[in-house]
Amino acid sequence: MRKNLLKYTFTVIYLFLSTQQAEVFAQTLPSAPVQKNIQSPEVDKFGAVTFRFLAPNAKKVTLIMDDAKPRAMSIDTGGVWSYRETFTPDVYRYSFAVDGNNMPDPNNPYIKPLFKRALGQSLVHVPGPSTLSWELNDVPHGVLSQHFFRSAIIGDQRDMRVYTPPGYDPNRPEPYPVLYLFHGITDETSAWVTAGRENIIMDNLIAQGKAKPMIIVNTLGYGAPEMFDPGSGVRSKEAYEKNERLFIAATLKEVIPMVEGFYNAGKTKKYRAVAGLSMGGGQSLDIGLNHPDVFDYVGGFSPAVILLDPDYTKAFPKLDESINQKLKLIWIAIGKDDYLTPSVRKYIEWLKTKNISFEYKESEGVHSYQVWRRYLTEFAPLLFK
Repeated sequence: MRKNLLKYTFTVIYLFLSTQQAEVFAQTLPSAPVQKNIQSPEVDKFGAVTFRFLAPNAKKVTLIMDDAKPRAMSIDTGGVWSYRETFTPDVYRYSFAVDGNNMPDPNNPYIKPLFKRALGQSLVHVPGPSTLSWELNDVPHGVLSQHFFRSAIIGDQRDMRVYTPPGYDPNRPEPYPVLYLFHGITDETSAWVTAGRENIIMDNLIAQGKAKPMIIVNTLGYGAPEMFDPGSGVRSKEAYEKNERLFIAATLKEVIPMVEGFYNAGKTKKYRAVAGLSMGGGQSLDIGLNHPDVFDYVGGFSPAVILLDPDYTKAFPKLDESINQKLKLIWIAIGKDDYLTPSVRKYIEWLKTKNISFEYKESEGVHSYQVWRRYLTEFAPLLFK
């Protein structure tokens, strides 16, 4: 298998990511030209953030954040629009709507790229205490690698990101467990690092003895990537079904064998977990509950079950209470104010009718990385016990 993997091209990126290092990395990503002499965002020691955007000819500029509440910006005599608000410590996504055109902050290199889009979403870090799982601490750091390969099933060139824990030993007698962690719709493989800060979270959990050292794999979540081409207009039910079917096939037949061939990863179900957010949460439930012979742990963070067949008996044709003896954990969580909460509640009620054992929680929050970082922090310590 290792010989076969020579055909895969891979790049290792040593990202011991602090906020500054994340911003340095982000400078290599596409963004709009920097506007001279504009500092944005500006974060003070009390958590107040000032956003600025130079647009003297714009009629209206609005700040858009995770909660989707438009925040009207005001303009000064120099043509600079600004908005100031105090936030609790966290990492926030934002963009500007300039006369109806949405764009990231051109003065901020810290960005979460979007799939098949030149522009992404800007990120602002409001620092907090070291006890927050996503804050950088003086602990041993893992390594992030980026692998490029051709998917014969999907028919394209794609990548995946792999986190190996601090002190990873390719010759360790006991193989490492693996968490396959999926991103959401419009995201690409770096999202769980740039916005999710997965590596920082795992470094902290492992250093604290709360989570076992594990490998994390972020693979591209699109089985029909053509449906996301600008102007394609193919977001049909059939397109989503194809997207799901091919993504799961590629994960099972290409990604998992590739990871287990290249890394010192366990090759049985007790060493495998799967989870994801939003679209990736629906995918993790799909692949995990339909393949209990492959995984022992399944997690869905704000899972987009609305992308699956609404007839769950078709989406999960073999699911019954026998899965309670096959899986060690089914863990589902969502924010109370998430727009997907009604559909997830219906799914939870359906699971109850099938007598499925699972853990379910509703936390405060919307459809955002503020809840998903916390879910990863809770979920990872439950794995591979």
